[in-house]
Amino acid sequence: MKKSFILSVLFVAIVAGLSACGGKEKSGDNNIREFWVGGVKYQITGTNITYLYPKTDRNTWTGLVTMPATPSKVVLSPGATLDPPETVAQDFLKEGGVTYTVTAENGDTKTYTVKAEKTPYTPID
Repeated sequence: MKKSFILSVLFVAIVAGLSACGGKEKSGDNNIREFWVGGVKYQITGTNITYLYPKTDRNTWTGLVTMPATPSKVVLSPGATLDPPETVAQDFLKEGGVTYTVTAENGDTKTYTVKAEKTPYTPID
């Protein structure tokens, strides 16, 4: 009787352990929901993230951040990770922008291009 009780307890423990492991599926959500640099919120369109710095006169752009810069805020899908990490300084003004890869909990990836541009100066006649 003692032996069957111990076997029953072990069986219940194994079944409980296996069911706990196979519970929740990992999310495939791999989105950047917000991207900020120097307090400026960039526009997200699909997998392109951009910001146009408005020019106020011949040599001045409103809100222009010195590059390279680290993102001041990045909001990802819950459980997703960013590569390179947001703590790494990047030059978002460089031609072609900066490529980021977002990896979901389940391993699915999505690539984003983040780019800032200085708008051209248009003199008023």
